[in-house]
Amino acid sequence: MADIPSIGAHCSVTSCNVNDFLPMRCRCDQLFCKDHISPESHSCPVDPAAKESSEPAEKLQRCALDKCSKPSLEAFVSDNTNTSGRIPAVCHQCRLSYCAIHRDPSSHSCSGETAQPANERRNEAAHALLVKHFLSKQDATTTTVVNPRPIAASSNPKKAAQIRQVELMKMRHHAQPADPKDKSAGVPISERLHLKVTVDGSNSIERLFWLRKTIGAGRAIDLLAKQLGVSTSSPLHLLKVGLEDGENVRIATDQLLATQVEDGAPVILSR
Repeated sequence: MADIPSIGAHCSVTSCNVNDFLPMRCRCDQLFCKDHISPESHSCPVDPAAKESSEPAEKLQRCALDKCSKPSLEAFVSDNTNTSGRIPAVCHQCRLSYCAIHRDPSSHSCSGETAQPANERRNEAAHALLVKHFLSKQDATTTTVVNPRPIAASSNPKKAAQIRQVELMKMRHHAQPADPKDKSAGVPISERLHLKVTVDGSNSIERLFWLRKTIGAGRAIDLLAKQLGVSTSSPLHLLKVGLEDGENVRIATDQLLATQVEDGAPVILSR
């Protein structure tokens, strides 16, 4: 993918090294993905908890969600002296500062106003860059950075591959683990399978999840059903969305999920 413009940066954790579309800079002056930005996730040399100090340690502002102890995104940049033109790392509805996992309004049950100031639209610069390099004007009116859309077949394979790579970068930033036992920092990106999941016959929005590539399709269905609040009292199955011919393909429950769908594929949870 050498033809893709340099977007984002690679995570400084060598075992991760993911090219994150929205990297974050820690106080140790290194860039990390959302899974490794917390000091304990990358053995931060300036983390007050990692070394003894005779001076009182300055605690980072925590995520505004009551039960979350991760540092907020704004905490890593609020003391930066060069703040001209910077968009605050806060929720665009309630204006509170959350960690990377809980920043999206749907992740913290946001009750704030839905209106967003024009000069503080989230990811505006990143969206403009994507439009400039990859999307046509017609695509730009319907595509958003936060909620990736399925990629239709393109007559230009090179352009289609570039768009798909950018979509995967966005998915990796926003996808949540389908298994509550999985922790983002403990599973390398190369071992994850990212999916765009919708429920058949409902008006629910598309949800982004990741599962281990070693998981069976049957177990994946159970995990996704629990995350989406779908009853398992009657049999469920997954359908791989057919983007080219429009026909969905039923996924076999007795095989590995990763052998039947590619990373970033849209699927439907159905009865």
